[in-house]
Amino acid sequence: MSIIYQALLVEGALPKKNKALLMVGLFAARREEKEMMHCVELAVEAGNSVVEIAELIASAIISRGIPTWLSGIEAIAYAVSLSEESKIHLVSIDEVATFSSQQECINYYQTEFEVVPNWIQYLIEYAPDILLKYSNLRTTSLRDGAVSRLLKELFLYAINVCDAYDKGISIHKSNASALGANAAMFDEIKALCIYAVGLKAIWNDTDRKA
Repeated sequence: MSIIYQALLVEGALPKKNKALLMVGLFAARREEKEMMHCVELAVEAGNSVVEIAELIASAIISRGIPTWLSGIEAIAYAVSLSEESKIHLVSIDEVATFSSQQECINYYQTEFEVVPNWIQYLIEYAPDILLKYSNLRTTSLRDGAVSRLLKELFLYAINVCDAYDKGISIHKSNASALGANAAMFDEIKALCIYAVGLKAIWNDTDRKA
């Protein structure tokens, strides 16, 4: 299995550094901590910083909730212990716009998806307070920062491929494609998913189903 894993972590459509980082996040999201900790070592060796590891894991909160973070803090702490940095350097980013009204949220989703998705429409109608808080969390966690928005979308795509969740696959594959992801990138992501959950990941993408 280690030979297979090393074969996956080579330069390709996605850099080796990004693949190692994605594997940390993927196992954090699946709460498989032994595998996650092993991947932390590989991610740090590949050049990922503590901030990159923390930011990627945090982006999964919008998809898989706080349990991902509770597992992920172990990865972050381990990365700190492995890091040669005496001080954590935060990446300066532009201030993230916050929504203060339902209409601002609606405008955001119309821009993101062209039309307001059904799952957002239900929040508008039945849980408007959650809509506002979720939307602010979403824009914050998916911003370009130490980790690019593209890599975060590919990460969320990978999580949903592993879970065979078609709606999540469709949303994040579309978002990643709009940001420049190509077929080779998606194939490499699927290869990482095969390592995480086995051959069933091959069929967990609506485009590949008969």
